[in-house]
Amino acid sequence: MSDLDVSAVKLLLIDDELPSLKLMEAILKQAGYSKITTTSDPRQAVQLYQEVKPDLIATDMRMPQMDGFEVMRQLAAVIPAEDYVPILVITGELDAPTKHRALAEGAKDFLNKPVDATEVVLRIKNQLVTRQLHRQLRMHNEHLEAQVRLRTKIVEQTQLDLLNRLALASEYRYDPTGSHAWRVGRMAVLLAEMKGLPADQVEMIKKTAPLHDVGKVGLSDAVILKNGPYDAADWAAMKQHTKIGSKLLSDSRAPLLMMAREIALTHHERWDGTGYHGIKDVQIPLAGRIVALADTFDIMTHPSSYKATSTLSQARAEIETQAGKQFDPELSALFLQLIDREGDKLLASTGPLQLVA
Repeated sequence: MSDLDVSAVKLLLIDDELPSLKLMEAILKQAGYSKITTTSDPRQAVQLYQEVKPDLIATDMRMPQMDGFEVMRQLAAVIPAEDYVPILVITGELDAPTKHRALAEGAKDFLNKPVDATEVVLRIKNQLVTRQLHRQLRMHNEHLEAQVRLRTKIVEQTQLDLLNRLALASEYRYDPTGSHAWRVGRMAVLLAEMKGLPADQVEMIKKTAPLHDVGKVGLSDAVILKNGPYDAADWAAMKQHTKIGSKLLSDSRAPLLMMAREIALTHHERWDGTGYHGIKDVQIPLAGRIVALADTFDIMTHPSSYKATSTLSQARAEIETQAGKQFDPELSALFLQLIDREGDKLLASTGPLQLVA
């Protein structure tokens, strides 16, 4: 209690009886309090609180224009819930019902009239120390919350860095730049936004879509690096990358890895159920349906050892043809709008994803 700087404390005193008001002010000034605001009109309580921002308020209970109960009710509406501003009730009628009601309205302590100077100083000081401790605790909690936010951001950035590197590793043997992964990620984000998904889901897709082909790390060079069309055995081997990716990303409760696993497993499913694992229409996770469109479009429009490269218009026509067959019809319509809106920008290379602040 000795470290309380009374010279910096701001007090608001409310009492319609001027002699009582002057006495309280004199007692407190004698004790070292210099920042004292007084009023004999309780209707000014809210305005003075907003102007002064006092550390403590002392109010009389029986006043003609507005009683102490109403003063406390009005102050409760403007004092921030997280702020501890003690209110002392000064009255000559401290019967039990009055005390109970005053406490219910927010009073923290009481002073009897006529006031005792020593009691006034001690009770006010006790309440101010409580306020000081409350503020210190709040500042400490805010500091801890800031530290948690910082550490969480560091963890999230570390996770994203690892996901970016994992995505790059999955394509390193045939695409050292990882451009396919980043392009698919960007297109998946744009499509998710057009679909109207919440910002947090869009952000999740942004971070996980580039991992759709992570299972390719488990395929042989004979398949990955084959120069020429794939035969049935090659396609059978290639299809395993969805299961491999799912296994690599399984057994985690982290939301990012759970969605990444979902995408890795289902991005080659078809709306009509003739995909890799026979899942169809809305049974295919939405993130998988979104990435299926982005992935197929990017593969069609970029060079590959096992197929010809399509022009933008050819790829658009194929997406339109496969709507309701290979692809979700609603997402297909949105993707066609995306192609018309973005055009050649969708074909441009991009870089690893960054964490959104």
